[in-house]
Amino acid sequence: MFKNLFIVLVMGFLSLAPEASRAWAQQSREEYIKAELLRAQELSYSNFDDAITTLSDAYKYTKEHKTPVLTAEVLYTAGWIYYVKGMYDESLTHFVEARNIFREQSDYSGEGKSLMGNGLVIQALDRHDEAKLIFNQVLKIYDQHQVDEKKAAVFINLSISYIEQRRFDEAVRVLEESRIYAENYNLTGILHHYHNKSGEVAYQTNDFDNALKHHKAVLEDSGSAEANAWEKSYAYAGLAQAYLAQGNLQLAESNAVLAMDYARGSQSIWDLERNSAILSSVYAARGDSQKAYESLMENQKYRDSLYNIKTTQQVNVMHLEEKELENQQLTAQMERKETELKSKRIQIIALGVFVLLLVLILFLTWKNYRQKGHFAEELRQKNRVIETNQATLLKRNNALLRLDEHKNKLFTIISHDLRSPISSIQQALVLAEEGLVGPEDFAKLTKDLKKQTDATLVMIDNLLQWSHAQLEGVLVNRSAINLVETVSNILSTYRAGAAFKDIKLEHHKKKGLSLILVDAGHLSVILHNLISNALKFTPEGKLIQLDYEQQPDYLTLKIIDEGTGMSAEKLQEIKSNQEQILSKVGTALETGTGLGLMVVKQFLELNEATFEIESIPGKGSTFFVSFKIAPPDTDL
Repeated sequence: MFKNLFIVLVMGFLSLAPEASRAWAQQSREEYIKAELLRAQELSYSNFDDAITTLSDAYKYTKEHKTPVLTAEVLYTAGWIYYVKGMYDESLTHFVEARNIFREQSDYSGEGKSLMGNGLVIQALDRHDEAKLIFNQVLKIYDQHQVDEKKAAVFINLSISYIEQRRFDEAVRVLEESRIYAENYNLTGILHHYHNKSGEVAYQTNDFDNALKHHKAVLEDSGSAEANAWEKSYAYAGLAQAYLAQGNLQLAESNAVLAMDYARGSQSIWDLERNSAILSSVYAARGDSQKAYESLMENQKYRDSLYNIKTTQQVNVMHLEEKELENQQLTAQMERKETELKSKRIQIIALGVFVLLLVLILFLTWKNYRQKGHFAEELRQKNRVIETNQATLLKRNNALLRLDEHKNKLFTIISHDLRSPISSIQQALVLAEEGLVGPEDFAKLTKDLKKQTDATLVMIDNLLQWSHAQLEGVLVNRSAINLVETVSNILSTYRAGAAFKDIKLEHHKKKGLSLILVDAGHLSVILHNLISNALKFTPEGKLIQLDYEQQPDYLTLKIIDEGTGMSAEKLQEIKSNQEQILSKVGTALETGTGLGLMVVKQFLELNEATFEIESIPGKGSTFFVSFKIAPPDTDL
């Protein structure tokens, strides 16, 4: 009896074992992925590459085990890490993919936070009205599906846009909403955000005591979660600017220095730019013009990097938005066609019924039947004409809308590109005007202003050339040009910059070379971009050579540098990409205009010239630019 009972129990256990094993495996997978995501978030502040590698492994794991919700969580975390890094195009791509999967799985909490990620990207590009619309849409999703614990973060993000728009009453209102939800759900991290943003509002409204109280609350918090490096950097910077406003320069300096230390630890360009500006103001107030100038120069470096990131990423995000809009339009077009097909089927069925009834009822009235058939055919022809006209009108309207949208986005890019360098020049001139710069520093400042002005003029020329090409089509006026003389003239504008980086420029001039057939303005833009790129990515103490190779039909310019070089993947991207190629920071933290090789490739193509690159990572690159030789009878 007991033996039989034992067998029954064993069989029962074995029948339950597979289900229990599957449940345990599912729980184990979720715990593993959550641990990996947490690890990636922690790494994002110190080692971005390791964070991405961790996410890549987690993504492969979720795809192999076919767990779509966990896959969406990995994509969302990747979007968040790319956002912190300032790579907005990658961030937006991952947030959109995560949102689509969450929506398919009816995970409304995940859908809401992914949509909020979209809003953060738009907000980072200073498109605050659009960002607020997205955040309010997230709140509606959370309201509909009762995801109240997530609302605190949404209100924090709304407050950031209101602060940027200087609508401080609205900022205070949403911050109070955030505090209530954060306290109800014990969200310590959100409370740190609340105090820092409330401190900023208080500072902006000249309530300095209240600003100090809020920022100190972040640093003195002994709750379950200590403020991270980013929040501490923000809090110390807030204390510094409040003490500076109150005239307490000693405390202002000590807190500003701490803010810079934490910002360097988190590697946040935004914090470094803000904090270095505050520190420069503190030193200026203390009368230490040397340190004020050094901090201002450091601020300029971060400002340029931030401006370059925003400009480049704005172009990339706009490309993504355009592609997303095209997808939506294609989807809408397919839906319209499906609706039209259904409508035509109904019309055909109705027509068939009508014909049957007509034949049945009016069989003996043939003449009348023929007349009605004639009227029906005429009606169909008119309907086809109307449909054709409507389709033509719709295409024209869409084309006009796209053109208007493209022009608006283009002027937005130009305004962003011009604001930062001119603002930097203005700040430096203010220091000089107020006597905060000594004679030696003034000479250096004048030299730096000259470099900044030259770089700005080159950037403006690139922007105008590119905008003209995009909006009205490029006009090409080719003539016979002496390439060697042109290169010599352009090199003279870069010799000071090369000397500053201790880079040797060797121009191997050759006599008797053929004239080339090219647009002079386009050639100037091409050479400026390629030479400035060579200087940008060549370390100090290295060599850049410019040489020529005469061929029967072409004259080739070779630009040979000993710079950082490029990987095979980067070379493939440059060769195949017809849109913008992302600019990188140079060996001395130089920044680009965000147009670069895209303009070069376009102008070379218009002038029937060719462009090749040979590169070895870590050793340097060689750029081969071949121009058609001008016929003997071509005018100079």
